[in-house]
Amino acid sequence: MKKIILMALALFTVVLMHSQETYFSIASSGLNIREAPNSTANRIGKLPYGSTVEVVENTGLTYQTIEDGTAVVGEWVKIKFYNFPYIVSETKDYDYHEEGYVLNTYLEKLHKATITHKEIDSLTFYSLYKEQVPTDDMPSITSAQEAEKLLASRVRWKNVPDLGRSIDEIILENGQVLRINQESNDYEFVAYYPTEEIILFEGGHTSDYSISIRTGESLETVGNPKYIVASPTKKMRLNGWFPGQECSSYFFQEKLGDSYTYLIDFGWGTETFGQNVCNFNTFYWINEDTFMYSYTAYSDEQTTEKYGTGQITKLK
Repeated sequence: MKKIILMALALFTVVLMHSQETYFSIASSGLNIREAPNSTANRIGKLPYGSTVEVVENTGLTYQTIEDGTAVVGEWVKIKFYNFPYIVSETKDYDYHEEGYVLNTYLEKLHKATITHKEIDSLTFYSLYKEQVPTDDMPSITSAQEAEKLLASRVRWKNVPDLGRSIDEIILENGQVLRINQESNDYEFVAYYPTEEIILFEGGHTSDYSISIRTGESLETVGNPKYIVASPTKKMRLNGWFPGQECSSYFFQEKLGDSYTYLIDFGWGTETFGQNVCNFNTFYWINEDTFMYSYTAYSDEQTTEKYGTGQITKLK
């Protein structure tokens, strides 16, 4: 059984390795995707702010445009985007695409911090660890009927064969519409979190999926609110989600204004930071950017409790 678990974890690592090359769309009104690397090419879709994409080709072709009265120069790059379970077409007649061309002016690297971490022994861990007072769960609405009524002006529902009452469209804060792809979507509504403006779904193998109805950001950068552990003054917080395998995926966020933005991932599947951590057994903030954790390490012979500390440093 342990060998099966280890094989599953190894596969999960390979699946997530691409995340180190992921970019974040910063186009506030949505990012136009073109069929070819020029401004007159057919527009095949529009990604909402916060979408995560992978750059697969640099064309070397530059383009200048005017934005807010200022000349902006960018390079056309080919991207691969992962838009399941929603589609990015602006029409009802949708032709599915996974790749297209965008200006890199509106992309930035997803990871905005580094983590210095090290293993410690149990004596050091418990000399620093303090029992935290449990906090109430983040308020949520788990009734689909109640959520449909509350979000009537932002979310449209319809009856779907074999799925029942399901979300059809989400209208973002900037007016852009995300259309849920019902043909290949087996995601079911789980909860709406009003303070986060996040809808949480459950997919195959009880995997998580979430969408911000404010910005359009999805799972990789908004996570599952049940995973959130805030630092003492709530400047930073741990977040995460369940991919449907043995391990959870974790990441950190920083508070900017009234919302939180993605900083860096941590745990199983990352290339550098805590890559052996499958699931936290304990997580504790020492201060605003330093944390401690414990987890179970698996091997062919035994399982061992491991302890570590980490410090987050923002990239300049």
